[in-house]
Amino acid sequence: MTTTNSVADEARGLPKEPTSPWILILVVATVVAWLAVLAWQVMVLPERVPTHFGSGGEPDGWSSKAGALAFSSLLPLTVFVLIPLTSLLVLRAPEFINGPRKEWWTATAPRLRRFERLLREDLWLITVVTLALLVAMQVGIVRAAESPDQRMPEEFLFGGMAVFGVGLVAVMVRMYAGNRYAEQPDLD
Repeated sequence: MTTTNSVADEARGLPKEPTSPWILILVVATVVAWLAVLAWQVMVLPERVPTHFGSGGEPDGWSSKAGALAFSSLLPLTVFVLIPLTSLLVLRAPEFINGPRKEWWTATAPRLRRFERLLREDLWLITVVTLALLVAMQVGIVRAAESPDQRMPEEFLFGGMAVFGVGLVAVMVRMYAGNRYAEQPDLD
């Protein structure tokens, strides 16, 4: 009888399954958009930047340009690095997997390696929708800084959150409503 740890050891020795190209295209496009907005912020933000807003878009917190740029750089970078890396825990600590059909997915090394890819792809999609929200907020901050009343335009305040919410629900539906994590005959 094999243990979960020996299955994980064997799975780490298998070739990594590649991420679907369409997901990688979304990731690259989102990162390019983030970097473009960051470059725009560097060029146009004033020294005092509204960075926190109430429910109506009224500014209620400010930062220096350097602080706003640090936030616009470090938060997306942290999201970009940490969320997708979480999939590696599948191969390091499979006993902590809390997903559909856990016993089936952790029974053999090829199954565990496939599970890691499926989870990695889903985490990349969550990263994309999170980065899209952050980019919308960065654009909104620039627009607010440029306006006389320094209000965040509602299309960025609520539109960004709506896109994030819809995107996150779409990823969850993809993960759990379909057969994405069903037993896969090619792995029997």
